[in-house]
Amino acid sequence: MGIKIFRRKYTVRRFGPQEDVSGGYTTAPFEDVVTPLNVQPLSTKELMALPEGDRSTKRVKAFGDLQLTAADQYQGTPGDWLFYRGAWYKCVSALPWDHTMLAHCRSEFVIVPEGELPFNMEPPGGPPKEDE
Repeated sequence: MGIKIFRRKYTVRRFGPQEDVSGGYTTAPFEDVVTPLNVQPLSTKELMALPEGDRSTKRVKAFGDLQLTAADQYQGTPGDWLFYRGAWYKCVSALPWDHTMLAHCRSEFVIVPEGELPFNMEPPGGPPKEDE
């Protein structure tokens, strides 16, 4: 259940298995799910635990009831994405914390690079309208 008073609604993009597409790339179908999360930047201590080259990449952590999914290269499934402050972040770690009555999922995300397929990068709700 976890403490819900610090949570806000965020969009999580959940991908299915990747499929090969002509043209030499892969794609994965997805659905957007709105879920309450507590999203925070990594602390200084958490950033210092990362390898030096990874410290400059934007990262956030999230806490919520929805069990999120990190990428699984063996099954060819991308991890869940989080839309946060106008950008997509991909899940690199998702662990259930169910050892107390405040059970929740703790996840870590890294910003999605600009080279991602434009279709995947559309904001929640689809591409912006021409008049926006």
